[in-house]
Amino acid sequence: MTRPRTSAAPQPRRRLLAVAAASLVAVLGASSCSASGDGAKEAGAGKGSATRTVTDIAGEVEVPAEPKRIVSVDFYSPATLVDLGVKPVGVVEGFDSDDPDLRPKRYHDALKDTPTIGMYYELNIEAVAQQNPDMIFAETRFLRKGELKRLQGIAPVVQLDAAGVGAWKERTLMIGAAIGKSAEIKKQAAVFEKRADELRTKYADVLADNKIAVFAYGQDKTTWGTYPAGHFYVPVWDAVGAKFRPFTEGEHKGVEGSVSEWLSLEQIGKLDNADILLYAYGAKDFVDETLADNTVWKNLPAVKNGMVFRNIPASVVSSFEWGTESLDALDGVLAQIDAKARS
Repeated sequence: MTRPRTSAAPQPRRRLLAVAAASLVAVLGASSCSASGDGAKEAGAGKGSATRTVTDIAGEVEVPAEPKRIVSVDFYSPATLVDLGVKPVGVVEGFDSDDPDLRPKRYHDALKDTPTIGMYYELNIEAVAQQNPDMIFAETRFLRKGELKRLQGIAPVVQLDAAGVGAWKERTLMIGAAIGKSAEIKKQAAVFEKRADELRTKYADVLADNKIAVFAYGQDKTTWGTYPAGHFYVPVWDAVGAKFRPFTEGEHKGVEGSVSEWLSLEQIGKLDNADILLYAYGAKDFVDETLADNTVWKNLPAVKNGMVFRNIPASVVSSFEWGTESLDALDGVLAQIDAKARS
């Protein structure tokens, strides 16, 4: 995914700075389809089988028993594949960047020289075909008209979705199961959940007593918006049970889990219902310079109480191991918040 100026969240054409990071148009509606808790269901996966049947968000699809040439036309699956010891032969653009706000460095190192097949929202179908894939991963809500059918004419397509609280976990389990590595991906999931449980317990009081706002700036730093629970930008905050400020009148787009409307800086007073403000990892200049002389900003309760903090880098978690690393970073942020709350 391309990223808004300092964020790693999936957003077309770098229009917006998402809060906390991304290779990533502020998102979008959730798919009505959902995966089973076990992700893709394996069938007929005997050692001599040429194919297996797996279940994705659209139903059953027949895939190679042991895929050798996987192309990822989505933002998420490459990290999970790398964590499972599989290197895709084609990925979307962006993995050549070593910006720490995009993704942990090991994914850049593993995939920086991998052939690219366009952007997740603007694919080069011919480039996909040139990689001669035997399996394709795609988040189909981003595909343009006719592209899914064209991809299916090249290789079996495992369709993914990531909308809603915890949906990224279902997606990650599905990816592991689709390549025959259910046991491995479940072990990684268990490590993530254990770490999340530790932080929920360690910071139970501060998480229960405060509402957070994870905010970003938009085009030309003249607008701002916030990310709700279930957005792809805040999965580790969801994982530790953080409480998000509710949208105020005029903010909600009417799509569950979608970023708020982008509002003028004159309306930043709407953040007065947040106890804690978290700005994008790469948005320090926006806070320190653009907002420095904004009287409304300076009079927000969280600002007056010193409860403004920098969010973690690479916040668009794309795998369990990435998520566990993000939880370690979150531990540091929560420690700062906890210390300030107790002072």
